[in-house]
Amino acid sequence: RASDTPPTMAQLAQTTQAALSGQSKTVTVTVTGEHEHVISGYSLLKGIGDGEPIASDRFTVGGHEWVLLFYPDGKRSISETQQAPPPNDDPYAALFVALIGEGPRPQGVVHSSSGRVVRAFHRFTLVDQTGTGNRDITKGRQRDQGAVKISCARQDPNARNCHGYRKFVRRSVLENPQHGYLVDDTIVIRYEIELVVTNGGALHNRNPKANPLLSIDVSSFPTLGDQVRKLLEDDADKTDCVFEVEGEKFPAHSLIMSARSSAFRAMLRTGAEMREGSEGVVRLSDIRSPVFRLLMHFIYSDELPDGSGRGPVTDNGYRASGPGRTASTAGALTSQGVNTGRRAAGTEDEPGSAPSGPTNSTPPDLDGIDLDVAMTQHLLVAADRYDLTRLRAICESRLCDMVDVETAATTLALAEQNHAHALKRACLEYTASHLAEVMQTDGYKHMEQSCPQLASELLRTVALHASQQQQAAAAAAANSPLALAGAGDIVPGFALSPAPVAVAGATGGPV
Repeated sequence: RASDTPPTMAQLAQTTQAALSGQSKTVTVTVTGEHEHVISGYSLLKGIGDGEPIASDRFTVGGHEWVLLFYPDGKRSISETQQAPPPNDDPYAALFVALIGEGPRPQGVVHSSSGRVVRAFHRFTLVDQTGTGNRDITKGRQRDQGAVKISCARQDPNARNCHGYRKFVRRSVLENPQHGYLVDDTIVIRYEIELVVTNGGALHNRNPKANPLLSIDVSSFPTLGDQVRKLLEDDADKTDCVFEVEGEKFPAHSLIMSARSSAFRAMLRTGAEMREGSEGVVRLSDIRSPVFRLLMHFIYSDELPDGSGRGPVTDNGYRASGPGRTASTAGALTSQGVNTGRRAAGTEDEPGSAPSGPTNSTPPDLDGIDLDVAMTQHLLVAADRYDLTRLRAICESRLCDMVDVETAATTLALAEQNHAHALKRACLEYTASHLAEVMQTDGYKHMEQSCPQLASELLRTVALHASQQQQAAAAAAANSPLALAGAGDIVPGFALSPAPVAVAGATGGPV
């Protein structure tokens, strides 16, 4: 007999749960992005060579890093390179986009039989700069054609991690002044992407928290450093100590200075027999005023004026050490003895191998201070002296990215004298690869005098490079028949190395 007793809330909940447990849902959307690349001095790029690209800056869409690659002299396939170009050939300029990296939360990654890939619709436009927009040349995949797959496996020699057109536009069309693509020796390329992202389902819901539709840009909110820095801007009258550098006075808060630096804490601790502790005035003679101004900015904001410090400090591939303008620029780090001195139908190519956070405005009191090599070197020395280990790591990372022929030797000596081991390794690697040029600089002579022990380390690095090159040449010779087999599908790429001292060629493998 049917019961007249109404169901309880618990029974209703169980029934509802049972009904819901037989349902699931996946949602596929697109994450869009756009990047515009302006290339000035086009006439100087002609003759750069087949397969040699001009790269845009890195840009991020959907948690992935991309770069545009424009080939002024074209990008012929392997089969085409084995044939002589016809007489009076009107060559094409090529245009590609390459996937070169990913952030901690990349979107749209699909685990397929060919590995980790992303799917996207790409549109490339050569802009008609006359302003009419009627003659823009745009090529790209339409929705009914399906999205293009690009591999995330940048280290796989068979991976196809770029997409574009070998025959994007004929150079005669690009250079015709009546078309408006080349104006004042400048071309404008616009790129649009729709990254396909699927949410839900067992294969796409491995990390429910990574749903891009529910993500929050935490970086858009103020940090502790943003708020503490206001103490100097809005509450300067509440300071209780003063730092005097080269006759200039810098009011500060002793609690903040002591918390950030053990060296300053020792100077300001209550009851100390030091004059600084009793008078509340710290006179510093071993640092320049502009350097100390930057130091104060970091102490209060935990970042440098250009935003350095908000993101990881190891993007260059070198991990900074633990605690511990060019070489002709005037000035010296006296305590260390370092002198600083552009729509049309076309055939689409297959993908092939090839190669952020809030932006801060400079505070008014830091206008005119250039964070060049020399200033960063000064900051590194000051950070080491005043026990600001995070600032020292940031400076070390920046200097790794700034190593060149003129600064390699002086920066190497600086790294040696300040126990900056990652920076030292970067400078050794760069110097060993450009030894003849570096040896001609004044900085190298200074390094020989101030750090003679570095000569033996440099010699060992050069020997190691020679050994590695011999092994690579032997391996390439042994594998050359295999390397040519089936290679017609692979587009020779442009490699972007994460290491600051690696200068990648345009004839290498995948990114």
